[in-house]
Amino acid sequence: MVFLIIITLGSIGFRYLPVDLLPPIEFPQLTVYVNYDNVGPEEMEKIVTEQVENAIATVPNIERITSNSSEGSTRVTLNFAQGTNLDEASNDLRAAIDRLRRALPEEVDPPGIWKFDPNDAPIVTIGVRSRRDMAEVTRTIENDLSKYFEQIPGVGSIDIWGGVYREIRIDLRRDRMASSNITAQDVISAINSENANLPGGNVKDGLSDLYVRTMGEYTDVEQIGNTIIRIENGAPIRVKDVATVTFDYEDLDRYIEVDGLPMLRFGIRKQSGANTVQVAADIRKEVERLNGIRDDVDLLVMRDQSQFIQDSIDNVRNSAVWGGILAIIVLFAFLRNGSTTMIIGIAIPISIIATFALLYFNGLTLNQMSFGGLALGVGMIVDNAIVVLENIVRKRQRGVEAKEAANAGTREVTGAVIASTLTTSVIFLPVVFMNTITGVMFQQMALV
Repeated sequence: MVFLIIITLGSIGFRYLPVDLLPPIEFPQLTVYVNYDNVGPEEMEKIVTEQVENAIATVPNIERITSNSSEGSTRVTLNFAQGTNLDEASNDLRAAIDRLRRALPEEVDPPGIWKFDPNDAPIVTIGVRSRRDMAEVTRTIENDLSKYFEQIPGVGSIDIWGGVYREIRIDLRRDRMASSNITAQDVISAINSENANLPGGNVKDGLSDLYVRTMGEYTDVEQIGNTIIRIENGAPIRVKDVATVTFDYEDLDRYIEVDGLPMLRFGIRKQSGANTVQVAADIRKEVERLNGIRDDVDLLVMRDQSQFIQDSIDNVRNSAVWGGILAIIVLFAFLRNGSTTMIIGIAIPISIIATFALLYFNGLTLNQMSFGGLALGVGMIVDNAIVVLENIVRKRQRGVEAKEAANAGTREVTGAVIASTLTTSVIFLPVVFMNTITGVMFQQMALV
């Protein structure tokens, strides 16, 4: 009954174990990014980068700070000591950045924090081909197609790449601006001051409080063109007098064609802890279903991370299975005893199934490292089984009764078996306490 319980727990645990390529790894690294459009690298270094470096220097557990200043952007990367709680470090860093905000120019975008997570990459990339206008296809993906994939269990966020979006473009005419003595900043200030909804307080109407506000936001392109920049000699100078205002499309930064048709792409990320292989399989089924019911778009799976993961896991699993089979064949060739070989052959799968239960209840995953630990464990099981069975068989050959031979034979080699097992376990024990990236990767192998 004890072994039936172990086999049942292991079988159920194996069914619900997430499958991934590697154990979850958290790099002790945070990056602060600041964008300041149309500013050169040298100015970014002086105005923004140095300010950020000075502000974040007080954050504890930092081992190294590296910065990169380029046109319009600054990236400051902080490497923390291994084992640092990144959630607490993020809070400390956010507090330091809040104090920095007042020292930066008003035109600078608010600083942001980015944490590198290898598991945050899209697991499936889907391409969308269509003969329709690409702006319409973009809206179809945002408002329609993405909703189907968001309902799949385990799907996190969806990012659209190469979408075509509308924008209001104001092309300044330098000759007219020079003749009117107007600068680009004058145009920007006029548009910013006019395009706003302002609160107007409350008005009482009997027992009701009515909220009053001034509706000043633009509703069409013509209103932007009619915005008054300033009045000179009694005549207003409007935006349309010094610029051309159009409702156009954003500039494309990427363009893809497949078989002569333009294509948009969107990447699907999984939720933390979700089974990558299962989520990707559900996404593929949804792609096939949508292709069967829609004729306006054609969906194509361009990249599927789960295929590489599944192939890698299958290779390690097959190696472990063939290793166990070959071990049984070698045992039978040397022992020439079917019952003895069968006992070892049964011990191998039972011990592996029991390990699946421990993996499940400890929140681990099936990956290359855990499967590697299983393969090593099979070798230890075979070694110990050979030592015990050989001693039992020797006593049986001397005429000792089966039950007594099993008891006495096992008792005599118990110390040797425990010692040989502990020597192997002790070798892996330090890996469990390693605080490096390599240690994190090999911890699951050591634990298994």
